[in-house]
Amino acid sequence: MSFKRQLLQHLFNHSVESVMVTDANGIIERVNAAFTDITGYSAEEAIGRSPNLVQSSRHDPSFYAQMWQQLEATGCWSGQVWNRRKSGEVYLQWLNINTLTDDAGQITHRVAIGHDLSAYQPTNIERSPFTFKDPLTQLGNRQLLTSRLDQALAEAERNNIRIGLMVVDIGRFRQINEQLGLAWGDDILRQQARTLQAAVDEADTLVRLQGDMFAILRHSRAQDATMAQLADKLLGLMAQPIILADNSVVSLQPSIGIAIYPRDAEDNAGLLQAAEHAHSMAKRAGRNRFQFVDQRQHDLHHRELLIEHSLHHVLNTSLGEGLSLHYQPQVRPTDGKVMAMEALLRWQHPKLGALSPAEFIPVAEQSAQSVRLDRWVIEQVCVQVALWRQRYAEVPVISINLSAPQFSEPDFAEWLLGCVTQAGIQPQCIKLEVTETTMMAHKDNCVIMLGCLRSLGFKISLDDFGTGYSALACLHQFPLDELKIDRSFMVEASQNARAFLLLKTIVKLAQELSLNLVVEGVEQQDQLNLLADFGPLTVQGYYYYRPMPVIEVMALLD
Repeated sequence: MSFKRQLLQHLFNHSVESVMVTDANGIIERVNAAFTDITGYSAEEAIGRSPNLVQSSRHDPSFYAQMWQQLEATGCWSGQVWNRRKSGEVYLQWLNINTLTDDAGQITHRVAIGHDLSAYQPTNIERSPFTFKDPLTQLGNRQLLTSRLDQALAEAERNNIRIGLMVVDIGRFRQINEQLGLAWGDDILRQQARTLQAAVDEADTLVRLQGDMFAILRHSRAQDATMAQLADKLLGLMAQPIILADNSVVSLQPSIGIAIYPRDAEDNAGLLQAAEHAHSMAKRAGRNRFQFVDQRQHDLHHRELLIEHSLHHVLNTSLGEGLSLHYQPQVRPTDGKVMAMEALLRWQHPKLGALSPAEFIPVAEQSAQSVRLDRWVIEQVCVQVALWRQRYAEVPVISINLSAPQFSEPDFAEWLLGCVTQAGIQPQCIKLEVTETTMMAHKDNCVIMLGCLRSLGFKISLDDFGTGYSALACLHQFPLDELKIDRSFMVEASQNARAFLLLKTIVKLAQELSLNLVVEGVEQQDQLNLLADFGPLTVQGYYYYRPMPVIEVMALLD
Protein backbone atom coordinates (compact mmCIF):
# COMPACT_ATOMS: atom_id res chain seq x y z
CA MET A 1 0.00 0.00 0.00
CA SER A 2 1.38 3.43 -0.97
CA PHE A 3 2.12 6.05 1.66
CA LYS A 4 -0.74 8.20 0.29
CA ARG A 5 -3.22 5.36 0.64
CA GLN A 6 -1.89 4.57 4.12
CA LEU A 7 -2.36 8.21 5.12
CA LEU A 8 -5.92 8.33 3.77
CA GLN A 9 -6.74 5.08 5.53
CA HIS A 10 -5.31 6.44 8.80
CA LEU A 11 -7.36 9.65 8.49
CA PHE A 12 -10.50 7.63 7.71
CA ASN A 13 -10.03 5.32 10.68
CA HIS A 14 -9.01 7.96 13.24
CA SER A 15 -11.16 10.95 12.26
CA VAL A 16 -13.27 12.36 15.09
CA GLU A 17 -16.01 13.02 12.54
CA SER A 18 -18.23 10.22 11.29
CA VAL A 19 -17.65 9.17 7.69
CA MET A 20 -20.17 7.23 5.59
CA VAL A 21 -19.45 6.17 2.00
CA THR A 22 -22.35 5.04 -0.22
CA ASP A 23 -22.45 3.78 -3.78
CA ALA A 24 -24.26 5.68 -6.54
CA ASN A 25 -27.57 4.08 -5.50
CA GLY A 26 -27.28 5.23 -1.89
CA ILE A 27 -26.23 1.90 -0.34
CA ILE A 28 -23.66 2.16 2.45
CA GLU A 29 -20.29 0.63 1.53
CA ARG A 30 -18.03 1.88 4.33
CA VAL A 31 -18.21 3.65 7.69
CA ASN A 32 -15.45 4.61 10.10
CA ALA A 33 -15.00 4.09 13.83
CA ALA A 34 -16.35 7.57 14.63
CA PHE A 35 -19.60 6.67 12.86
CA THR A 36 -19.97 3.68 15.19
CA ASP A 37 -19.07 5.77 18.26
CA ILE A 38 -21.63 8.47 17.39
CA THR A 39 -24.52 6.37 16.07
CA GLY A 40 -24.04 3.09 17.95
CA TYR A 41 -24.24 1.07 14.69
CA SER A 42 -21.31 -1.20 13.88
CA ALA A 43 -19.90 -1.40 10.37
CA GLU A 44 -21.52 -4.82 9.93
CA GLU A 45 -24.93 -3.39 10.85
CA ALA A 46 -24.57 -0.37 8.53
CA ILE A 47 -22.95 -1.78 5.37
CA GLY A 48 -25.53 -2.77 2.78
CA ARG A 49 -28.19 -0.55 4.34
CA SER A 50 -29.58 2.84 3.28
CA PRO A 51 -28.60 6.03 5.17
CA ASN A 52 -32.23 5.99 6.32
CA LEU A 53 -30.78 3.77 9.06
CA VAL A 54 -29.93 6.90 11.08
CA GLN A 55 -32.73 9.15 9.82
CA SER A 56 -35.00 10.72 12.44
CA SER A 57 -38.57 11.94 11.99
CA ARG A 58 -37.69 15.56 12.81
CA HIS A 59 -37.62 16.62 9.14
CA ASP A 60 -40.52 16.42 6.71
CA PRO A 61 -40.06 14.97 3.18
CA SER A 62 -39.53 18.42 1.64
CA PHE A 63 -36.29 18.79 3.63
CA TYR A 64 -34.82 15.66 2.05
CA ALA A 65 -36.27 16.55 -1.37
CA GLN A 66 -34.41 19.88 -1.27
CA MET A 67 -31.25 18.08 -0.13
CA TRP A 68 -31.40 15.70 -3.10
CA GLN A 69 -32.29 18.54 -5.46
CA GLN A 70 -29.12 20.39 -4.45
CA LEU A 71 -27.04 17.19 -4.59
CA GLU A 72 -28.24 16.46 -8.11
CA ALA A 73 -27.62 20.06 -9.21
CA THR A 74 -24.26 20.78 -7.54
CA GLY A 75 -22.86 17.47 -6.33
CA CYS A 76 -22.66 18.63 -2.72
CA TRP A 77 -24.80 19.58 0.25
CA SER A 78 -24.08 20.82 3.76
CA GLY A 79 -26.34 21.69 6.63
CA GLN A 80 -27.71 20.79 10.01
CA VAL A 81 -29.58 17.48 10.33
CA TRP A 82 -31.41 15.75 13.15
CA ASN A 83 -30.38 12.07 13.08
CA ARG A 84 -31.13 9.13 15.36
CA ARG A 85 -28.71 6.87 17.22
CA LYS A 86 -29.24 3.11 17.53
CA SER A 87 -30.46 3.75 21.08
CA GLY A 88 -33.31 5.88 19.68
CA GLU A 89 -31.82 9.17 20.89
CA VAL A 90 -32.16 12.02 18.40
CA TYR A 91 -29.03 14.17 18.01
CA LEU A 92 -28.03 17.23 16.01
CA GLN A 93 -25.35 16.80 13.34
CA TRP A 94 -23.57 19.12 10.92
CA LEU A 95 -23.38 17.13 7.69
CA ASN A 96 -21.32 17.60 4.53
CA ILE A 97 -22.16 15.38 1.53
CA ASN A 98 -19.97 15.29 -1.57
CA THR A 99 -20.35 13.35 -4.83
CA LEU A 100 -17.51 11.40 -6.45
CA THR A 101 -17.49 10.74 -10.20
CA ASP A 102 -15.35 8.71 -12.60
CA ASP A 103 -13.46 10.01 -15.64
CA ALA A 104 -16.67 9.83 -17.69
CA GLY A 105 -18.52 12.03 -15.20
CA GLN A 106 -20.69 9.18 -13.91
CA ILE A 107 -21.49 9.14 -10.20
CA THR A 108 -19.62 6.38 -8.37
CA HIS A 109 -19.93 7.26 -4.68
CA ARG A 110 -21.20 9.82 -2.18
CA VAL A 111 -19.28 10.65 0.99
CA ALA A 112 -21.08 12.03 4.06
CA ILE A 113 -18.95 13.56 6.82
CA GLY A 114 -20.82 14.41 10.02
CA HIS A 115 -19.92 16.40 13.11
CA ASP A 116 -21.94 15.70 16.27
CA LEU A 117 -23.40 19.02 17.50
CA SER A 118 -25.39 17.53 20.36
CA ALA A 119 -22.93 19.00 22.86
CA TYR A 120 -23.82 22.50 21.67
CA GLN A 121 -27.01 23.66 23.37
CA PRO A 122 -28.57 27.09 22.86
CA THR A 123 -26.88 28.31 26.06
CA ASN A 124 -23.50 27.57 24.46
CA ILE A 125 -24.08 29.82 21.45
CA GLU A 126 -21.72 32.56 22.53
CA ARG A 127 -19.05 29.98 23.44
CA SER A 128 -19.17 28.25 20.04
CA PRO A 129 -18.64 30.99 17.46
CA PHE A 130 -17.36 28.56 14.84
CA THR A 131 -20.65 26.73 14.91
CA PHE A 132 -23.06 29.66 15.01
CA LYS A 133 -21.32 32.71 13.48
CA ASP A 134 -20.80 33.66 9.84
CA PRO A 135 -17.11 34.65 9.55
CA LEU A 136 -17.60 37.16 6.71
CA THR A 137 -20.43 39.30 8.11
CA GLN A 138 -20.08 38.42 11.81
CA LEU A 139 -23.82 37.73 11.85
CA GLY A 140 -25.32 34.45 12.96
CA ASN A 141 -25.45 31.65 10.41
CA ARG A 142 -27.93 28.98 9.32
CA GLN A 143 -27.20 26.81 12.37
CA LEU A 144 -28.06 29.70 14.68
CA LEU A 145 -31.30 30.30 12.81
CA THR A 146 -32.28 26.64 13.15
CA SER A 147 -31.56 26.75 16.88
CA ARG A 148 -33.48 29.98 17.41
CA LEU A 149 -36.36 28.73 15.27
CA ASP A 150 -36.72 25.68 17.49
CA GLN A 151 -36.96 27.93 20.55
CA ALA A 152 -39.30 30.42 18.86
CA LEU A 153 -41.67 27.74 17.61
CA ALA A 154 -41.88 26.12 21.03
CA GLU A 155 -42.63 29.51 22.63
CA ALA A 156 -45.16 30.42 19.94
CA GLU A 157 -47.01 27.15 20.48
CA ARG A 158 -47.07 27.61 24.26
CA ASN A 159 -48.27 31.23 24.09
CA ASN A 160 -50.43 30.95 20.96
CA ILE A 161 -48.57 33.73 19.13
CA ARG A 162 -47.36 34.22 15.56
CA ILE A 163 -43.73 34.40 14.50
CA GLY A 164 -42.46 35.62 11.16
CA LEU A 165 -39.55 34.61 8.97
CA MET A 166 -38.09 36.65 6.13
CA VAL A 167 -35.65 35.45 3.48
CA VAL A 168 -33.80 38.36 1.85
CA ASP A 169 -31.30 38.51 -1.00
CA ILE A 170 -29.41 41.64 -2.06
CA GLY A 171 -29.90 41.01 -5.81
CA ARG A 172 -27.50 41.04 -8.77
CA PHE A 173 -24.80 39.47 -6.58
CA ARG A 174 -23.52 37.07 -9.24
CA GLN A 175 -23.08 39.88 -11.75
CA ILE A 176 -21.26 41.95 -9.13
CA ASN A 177 -18.83 39.12 -8.42
CA GLU A 178 -18.27 38.54 -12.13
CA GLN A 179 -17.80 42.22 -12.98
CA LEU A 180 -15.99 43.55 -9.90
CA GLY A 181 -14.45 40.45 -8.35
CA LEU A 182 -15.01 38.47 -5.16
CA ALA A 183 -13.31 41.03 -2.90
CA TRP A 184 -15.78 43.75 -3.87
CA GLY A 185 -18.62 41.25 -3.55
CA ASP A 186 -17.55 40.46 0.02
CA ASP A 187 -17.35 44.18 0.82
CA ILE A 188 -20.92 44.71 -0.46
CA LEU A 189 -22.16 41.78 1.61
CA ARG A 190 -20.61 43.27 4.74
CA GLN A 191 -22.18 46.67 4.00
CA GLN A 192 -25.61 45.15 3.44
CA ALA A 193 -25.26 43.08 6.62
CA ARG A 194 -24.65 46.30 8.57
CA THR A 195 -27.66 47.91 6.87
CA LEU A 196 -29.89 45.01 7.86
CA GLN A 197 -28.52 44.92 11.40
CA ALA A 198 -29.31 48.60 11.91
CA ALA A 199 -32.84 48.19 10.55
CA VAL A 200 -34.14 45.18 12.50
CA ASP A 201 -35.21 45.14 16.14
CA GLU A 202 -32.81 43.94 18.80
CA ALA A 203 -35.22 41.13 19.61
CA ASP A 204 -35.08 39.83 16.02
CA THR A 205 -32.60 37.17 14.88
CA LEU A 206 -30.63 38.18 11.79
CA VAL A 207 -28.43 35.58 10.05
CA ARG A 208 -26.65 35.07 6.78
CA LEU A 209 -28.01 31.89 5.17
CA GLN A 210 -25.62 31.52 2.23
CA GLY A 211 -24.22 33.61 -0.61
CA ASP A 212 -26.14 36.89 -0.68
CA MET A 213 -29.12 35.48 1.21
CA PHE A 214 -30.06 36.56 4.73
CA ALA A 215 -32.90 35.58 7.05
CA ILE A 216 -34.72 37.56 9.75
CA LEU A 217 -36.67 35.76 12.45
CA ARG A 218 -39.24 37.95 14.20
CA HIS A 219 -40.09 36.33 17.54
CA SER A 220 -43.25 38.38 18.14
CA ARG A 221 -45.41 41.11 16.55
CA ALA A 222 -45.44 39.05 13.37
CA GLN A 223 -48.68 40.40 11.94
CA ASP A 224 -48.93 40.82 8.18
CA ALA A 225 -49.00 44.60 8.51
CA THR A 226 -45.85 44.81 10.66
CA MET A 227 -43.97 42.29 8.50
CA ALA A 228 -44.94 44.20 5.36
CA GLN A 229 -43.85 47.46 6.98
CA LEU A 230 -40.43 46.00 7.85
CA ALA A 231 -40.03 44.47 4.38
CA ASP A 232 -40.87 47.77 2.70
CA LYS A 233 -38.34 49.55 4.91
CA LEU A 234 -35.62 47.02 4.09
CA LEU A 235 -36.25 47.24 0.34
CA GLY A 236 -35.85 51.00 0.48
CA LEU A 237 -32.62 50.83 2.45
CA MET A 238 -31.03 47.98 0.48
CA ALA A 239 -31.91 49.45 -2.93
CA GLN A 240 -29.96 52.64 -2.20
CA PRO A 241 -26.78 52.98 -4.29
CA ILE A 242 -23.63 51.65 -2.59
CA ILE A 243 -20.40 53.63 -2.91
CA LEU A 244 -17.30 51.41 -3.02
CA ALA A 245 -13.78 52.32 -1.91
CA ASP A 246 -12.81 53.34 -5.45
CA ASN A 247 -15.85 55.69 -5.54
CA SER A 248 -17.70 53.48 -8.03
CA VAL A 249 -21.44 53.10 -7.42
CA VAL A 250 -23.42 49.85 -7.38
CA SER A 251 -27.22 49.59 -7.40
CA LEU A 252 -28.93 46.46 -6.11
CA GLN A 253 -32.35 44.84 -6.58
CA PRO A 254 -33.28 43.02 -3.37
CA SER A 255 -36.14 40.54 -3.00
CA ILE A 256 -37.90 39.38 0.17
CA GLY A 257 -40.06 36.37 0.96
CA ILE A 258 -42.20 36.24 4.11
CA ALA A 259 -43.68 33.24 5.94
CA ILE A 260 -45.82 33.29 9.10
CA TYR A 261 -46.19 30.59 11.76
CA PRO A 262 -48.61 28.85 12.14
CA ARG A 263 -50.45 29.95 9.00
CA ASP A 264 -47.84 28.93 6.45
CA ALA A 265 -46.03 26.08 8.24
CA GLU A 266 -45.91 24.45 11.64
CA ASP A 267 -42.30 23.28 11.91
CA ASN A 268 -38.76 24.54 11.51
CA ALA A 269 -37.94 23.18 8.06
CA GLY A 270 -41.42 23.90 6.72
CA LEU A 271 -41.34 27.58 7.75
CA LEU A 272 -37.93 28.14 6.17
CA GLN A 273 -38.99 26.34 3.02
CA ALA A 274 -42.15 28.45 2.82
CA ALA A 275 -40.18 31.69 3.21
CA GLU A 276 -37.67 30.56 0.56
CA HIS A 277 -40.51 29.74 -1.83
CA ALA A 278 -42.11 33.16 -1.26
CA HIS A 279 -38.70 34.71 -1.90
CA SER A 280 -38.38 32.88 -5.22
CA MET A 281 -41.84 34.15 -6.17
CA ALA A 282 -40.73 37.72 -5.44
CA LYS A 283 -37.69 37.26 -7.69
CA ARG A 284 -39.79 35.87 -10.52
CA ALA A 285 -42.21 38.78 -10.21
CA GLY A 286 -39.43 41.22 -11.10
CA ARG A 287 -37.32 41.80 -7.95
CA ASN A 288 -37.21 44.86 -5.70
CA ARG A 289 -40.37 43.64 -3.96
CA PHE A 290 -41.59 41.44 -1.13
CA GLN A 291 -43.96 38.50 -1.30
CA PHE A 292 -46.01 36.69 1.31
CA VAL A 293 -46.56 32.97 0.90
CA ASP A 294 -49.14 32.14 -1.74
CA GLN A 295 -50.62 29.17 0.07
CA ARG A 296 -51.92 27.50 -3.05
CA GLN A 297 -48.56 27.84 -4.79
CA HIS A 298 -46.73 26.85 -1.63
CA ASP A 299 -48.82 23.71 -1.20
CA LEU A 300 -48.27 22.84 -4.85
CA HIS A 301 -44.52 23.38 -4.50
CA HIS A 302 -44.44 21.29 -1.32
CA ARG A 303 -46.37 18.53 -3.10
CA GLU A 304 -43.91 18.58 -6.00
CA LEU A 305 -40.97 18.32 -3.60
CA LEU A 306 -42.62 15.37 -1.86
CA ILE A 307 -43.22 13.66 -5.21
CA GLU A 308 -39.63 14.34 -6.29
CA HIS A 309 -38.16 12.94 -3.07
CA SER A 310 -40.48 9.92 -3.10
CA LEU A 311 -39.65 9.20 -6.72
CA HIS A 312 -35.95 9.29 -5.94
CA HIS A 313 -36.54 6.84 -3.09
CA VAL A 314 -38.65 4.51 -5.23
CA LEU A 315 -36.11 4.43 -8.05
CA ASN A 316 -33.31 3.65 -5.59
CA THR A 317 -35.04 0.51 -4.35
CA SER A 318 -35.26 -2.69 -6.30
CA LEU A 319 -38.98 -3.07 -5.61
CA GLY A 320 -40.25 0.14 -7.22
CA GLU A 321 -42.69 0.52 -4.32
CA GLY A 322 -46.07 1.84 -5.49
CA LEU A 323 -45.18 1.88 -9.21
CA SER A 324 -47.06 -0.44 -11.52
CA LEU A 325 -47.88 -0.85 -15.19
CA HIS A 326 -51.28 -0.92 -16.85
CA TYR A 327 -51.76 -1.86 -20.49
CA GLN A 328 -54.22 -0.41 -23.00
CA PRO A 329 -54.90 -2.52 -26.09
CA GLN A 330 -54.75 -1.17 -29.63
CA VAL A 331 -57.48 -2.89 -31.65
CA ARG A 332 -58.09 -3.63 -35.35
CA PRO A 333 -61.73 -2.49 -35.84
CA THR A 334 -62.53 -4.94 -38.64
CA ASP A 335 -62.35 -8.00 -36.38
CA GLY A 336 -61.59 -6.66 -32.88
CA LYS A 337 -58.15 -8.29 -32.80
CA VAL A 338 -55.66 -6.79 -30.30
CA MET A 339 -52.66 -5.78 -32.40
CA ALA A 340 -50.56 -4.10 -29.68
CA MET A 341 -50.77 -2.78 -26.12
CA GLU A 342 -49.39 0.45 -24.71
CA ALA A 343 -47.65 0.22 -21.33
CA LEU A 344 -48.88 3.04 -19.07
CA LEU A 345 -47.23 3.89 -15.76
CA ARG A 346 -49.29 4.18 -12.57
CA TRP A 347 -48.18 5.22 -9.09
CA GLN A 348 -49.98 4.60 -5.81
CA HIS A 349 -48.16 7.04 -3.53
CA PRO A 350 -48.13 6.02 0.16
CA LYS A 351 -49.22 9.51 1.30
CA LEU A 352 -50.79 11.20 -1.72
CA GLY A 353 -52.72 8.21 -3.05
CA ALA A 354 -53.10 7.52 -6.78
CA LEU A 355 -51.03 10.00 -8.79
CA SER A 356 -51.71 10.82 -12.41
CA PRO A 357 -48.76 10.46 -14.81
CA ALA A 358 -49.63 14.00 -15.91
CA GLU A 359 -48.51 15.11 -12.43
CA PHE A 360 -45.50 12.97 -11.58
CA ILE A 361 -43.86 12.58 -15.01
CA PRO A 362 -43.22 16.37 -15.37
CA VAL A 363 -41.68 16.28 -11.87
CA ALA A 364 -39.46 13.40 -12.99
CA GLU A 365 -38.38 15.42 -16.03
CA GLN A 366 -37.67 18.58 -14.02
CA SER A 367 -35.63 16.65 -11.44
CA ALA A 368 -33.61 14.71 -14.06
CA GLN A 369 -35.18 11.37 -13.09
CA SER A 370 -37.12 10.65 -16.28
CA VAL A 371 -34.32 8.56 -17.81
CA ARG A 372 -34.27 6.23 -14.82
CA LEU A 373 -38.07 6.12 -14.78
CA ASP A 374 -38.14 5.15 -18.48
CA ARG A 375 -35.63 2.40 -17.84
CA TRP A 376 -37.60 1.06 -14.88
CA VAL A 377 -40.65 0.78 -17.17
CA ILE A 378 -38.64 -0.91 -19.91
CA GLU A 379 -37.17 -3.47 -17.49
CA GLN A 380 -40.62 -4.33 -16.15
CA VAL A 381 -42.10 -4.64 -19.65
CA CYS A 382 -39.30 -6.94 -20.83
CA VAL A 383 -39.76 -9.26 -17.86
CA GLN A 384 -43.56 -9.23 -18.29
CA VAL A 385 -43.41 -9.94 -22.02
CA ALA A 386 -41.04 -12.85 -21.38
CA LEU A 387 -43.48 -14.33 -18.85
CA TRP A 388 -46.43 -13.90 -21.20
CA ARG A 389 -44.59 -15.50 -24.12
CA GLN A 390 -43.86 -18.55 -21.97
CA ARG A 391 -47.57 -18.94 -21.24
CA TYR A 392 -49.40 -17.75 -24.37
CA ALA A 393 -48.97 -18.67 -28.01
CA GLU A 394 -49.54 -15.11 -29.21
CA VAL A 395 -48.56 -11.92 -27.36
CA PRO A 396 -49.17 -8.48 -28.91
CA VAL A 397 -46.36 -5.99 -29.41
CA ILE A 398 -45.93 -3.74 -26.34
CA SER A 399 -45.53 0.03 -26.81
CA ILE A 400 -43.30 1.98 -24.43
CA ASN A 401 -43.15 5.78 -24.23
CA LEU A 402 -39.69 7.40 -24.26
CA SER A 403 -38.98 10.78 -22.66
CA ALA A 404 -36.89 13.42 -24.41
CA PRO A 405 -33.80 13.14 -22.11
CA GLN A 406 -33.37 9.51 -23.16
CA PHE A 407 -32.03 10.76 -26.49
CA SER A 408 -29.09 12.42 -24.76
CA GLU A 409 -28.00 9.05 -23.31
CA PRO A 410 -25.36 7.62 -25.67
CA ASP A 411 -25.65 4.13 -24.18
CA PHE A 412 -29.42 3.82 -24.59
CA ALA A 413 -29.51 1.61 -27.70
CA GLU A 414 -26.89 -0.74 -26.25
CA TRP A 415 -28.63 -0.79 -22.86
CA LEU A 416 -32.05 -1.50 -24.42
CA LEU A 417 -30.71 -4.35 -26.54
CA GLY A 418 -29.05 -5.82 -23.45
CA CYS A 419 -32.32 -5.51 -21.53
CA VAL A 420 -34.41 -7.47 -24.06
CA THR A 421 -31.62 -10.02 -24.55
CA GLN A 422 -31.38 -10.65 -20.81
CA ALA A 423 -35.16 -11.16 -20.67
CA GLY A 424 -34.95 -13.67 -23.53
CA ILE A 425 -37.20 -11.79 -25.96
CA GLN A 426 -36.68 -10.25 -29.40
CA PRO A 427 -36.54 -6.50 -30.20
CA GLN A 428 -39.56 -7.02 -32.49
CA CYS A 429 -41.67 -7.53 -29.35
CA ILE A 430 -41.17 -3.88 -28.35
CA LYS A 431 -42.50 -0.71 -29.97
CA LEU A 432 -40.97 2.62 -28.88
CA GLU A 433 -43.23 5.68 -28.89
CA VAL A 434 -41.70 9.16 -29.24
CA THR A 435 -43.82 12.29 -29.19
CA GLU A 436 -43.81 14.70 -32.09
CA THR A 437 -42.58 17.49 -29.81
CA THR A 438 -39.60 15.42 -28.65
CA MET A 439 -38.84 14.37 -32.20
CA MET A 440 -38.72 17.95 -33.44
CA ALA A 441 -36.88 19.38 -30.42
CA HIS A 442 -34.16 16.71 -30.65
CA LYS A 443 -34.34 16.07 -34.37
CA ASP A 444 -30.72 15.15 -35.11
CA ASN A 445 -30.27 12.94 -32.05
CA CYS A 446 -33.65 11.30 -32.66
CA VAL A 447 -32.92 10.47 -36.29
CA ILE A 448 -29.60 8.86 -35.40
CA MET A 449 -30.73 6.95 -32.31
CA LEU A 450 -34.08 5.83 -33.71
CA GLY A 451 -32.37 4.68 -36.90
CA CYS A 452 -30.01 2.60 -34.77
CA LEU A 453 -32.87 1.16 -32.72
CA ARG A 454 -34.91 0.36 -35.81
CA SER A 455 -31.95 -1.42 -37.39
CA LEU A 456 -31.77 -3.58 -34.24
CA GLY A 457 -35.37 -4.66 -34.82
CA PHE A 458 -37.38 -2.35 -32.53
CA LYS A 459 -40.59 -0.80 -33.92
CA ILE A 460 -40.75 3.02 -33.88
CA SER A 461 -43.98 5.01 -33.48
CA LEU A 462 -44.46 8.80 -33.72
CA ASP A 463 -46.85 9.59 -30.87
CA ASP A 464 -49.28 12.53 -30.45
CA PHE A 465 -48.95 13.47 -34.11
CA GLY A 466 -50.48 16.87 -34.83
CA THR A 467 -49.91 18.39 -31.38
CA GLY A 468 -46.34 19.65 -31.81
CA TYR A 469 -44.96 22.38 -34.02
CA SER A 470 -45.38 19.99 -36.78
CA ALA A 471 -43.18 17.23 -37.94
CA LEU A 472 -45.01 17.15 -41.29
CA ALA A 473 -42.17 18.74 -43.28
CA CYS A 474 -39.63 16.32 -41.81
CA LEU A 475 -41.80 13.22 -41.64
CA HIS A 476 -39.99 11.50 -44.48
CA GLN A 477 -36.64 11.88 -42.67
CA PHE A 478 -37.64 9.99 -39.52
CA PRO A 479 -37.09 6.21 -39.29
CA LEU A 480 -40.69 5.32 -38.46
CA ASP A 481 -42.93 2.28 -38.62
CA GLU A 482 -46.08 3.90 -37.30
CA LEU A 483 -47.95 7.19 -36.98
CA LYS A 484 -50.13 7.66 -33.92
CA ILE A 485 -52.77 10.38 -34.29
CA ASP A 486 -53.53 12.32 -31.13
CA ARG A 487 -56.98 11.91 -29.55
CA SER A 488 -57.74 15.61 -30.05
CA PHE A 489 -58.12 14.93 -33.80
CA MET A 490 -60.73 12.26 -33.11
CA VAL A 491 -62.68 14.58 -30.80
CA GLU A 492 -62.64 17.43 -33.33
CA ALA A 493 -63.36 15.20 -36.32
CA SER A 494 -66.59 13.96 -34.74
CA GLN A 495 -67.80 17.56 -34.35
CA ASN A 496 -66.33 19.46 -37.28
CA ALA A 497 -66.34 18.68 -41.02
CA ARG A 498 -63.03 20.45 -41.69
CA ALA A 499 -61.35 18.58 -38.83
CA PHE A 500 -62.69 15.33 -40.29
CA LEU A 501 -61.19 16.24 -43.66
CA LEU A 502 -57.83 16.94 -42.01
CA LEU A 503 -57.94 13.58 -40.21
CA LYS A 504 -58.71 11.85 -43.50
CA THR A 505 -55.77 13.62 -45.17
CA ILE A 506 -53.37 12.51 -42.40
CA VAL A 507 -54.58 8.92 -42.76
CA LYS A 508 -53.96 9.08 -46.51
CA LEU A 509 -50.48 10.54 -45.91
CA ALA A 510 -49.57 7.71 -43.54
CA GLN A 511 -50.71 5.14 -46.07
CA GLU A 512 -48.70 6.79 -48.86
CA LEU A 513 -45.59 6.64 -46.62
CA SER A 514 -46.30 2.95 -45.82
CA LEU A 515 -46.73 3.72 -42.13
CA ASN A 516 -49.00 1.78 -39.84
CA LEU A 517 -51.67 3.96 -38.30
CA VAL A 518 -53.09 4.17 -34.78
CA VAL A 519 -55.95 6.55 -33.95
CA GLU A 520 -56.25 7.46 -30.27
CA GLY A 521 -59.31 8.60 -28.37
CA VAL A 522 -61.99 6.39 -29.89
CA GLU A 523 -64.66 6.31 -27.19
CA GLN A 524 -68.01 6.11 -29.01
CA GLN A 525 -69.59 4.16 -31.86
CA ASP A 526 -70.09 7.25 -34.01
CA GLN A 527 -66.35 8.01 -33.79
CA LEU A 528 -65.56 4.49 -34.89
CA ASN A 529 -68.03 4.86 -37.77
CA LEU A 530 -66.06 7.87 -39.04
CA LEU A 531 -63.05 5.61 -39.59
CA ALA A 532 -64.95 2.91 -41.46
CA ASP A 533 -63.75 3.96 -44.93
CA PHE A 534 -60.20 4.89 -43.95
CA GLY A 535 -58.63 1.53 -44.78
CA PRO A 536 -56.43 -0.60 -42.50
CA LEU A 537 -55.68 0.98 -39.13
CA THR A 538 -55.88 0.27 -35.40
CA VAL A 539 -57.63 2.29 -32.72
CA GLN A 540 -56.99 2.91 -29.05
CA GLY A 541 -59.60 4.20 -26.66
CA TYR A 542 -62.27 3.54 -24.08
CA TYR A 543 -64.70 2.23 -26.71
CA TYR A 544 -62.80 -1.06 -26.64
CA TYR A 545 -60.62 -1.07 -23.54
CA ARG A 546 -59.50 1.15 -20.70
CA PRO A 547 -55.94 0.71 -19.37
CA MET A 548 -55.96 -2.55 -17.40
CA PRO A 549 -53.69 -4.19 -14.80
CA VAL A 550 -51.69 -7.31 -15.60
CA ILE A 551 -54.29 -9.71 -14.23
CA GLU A 552 -56.94 -8.38 -16.63
CA VAL A 553 -54.50 -8.53 -19.54
CA MET A 554 -53.91 -12.21 -18.76
CA ALA A 555 -57.66 -12.83 -18.93
CA LEU A 556 -57.66 -11.10 -22.33
CA LEU A 557 -54.78 -13.24 -23.62
CA ASP A 558 -56.34 -16.53 -22.44
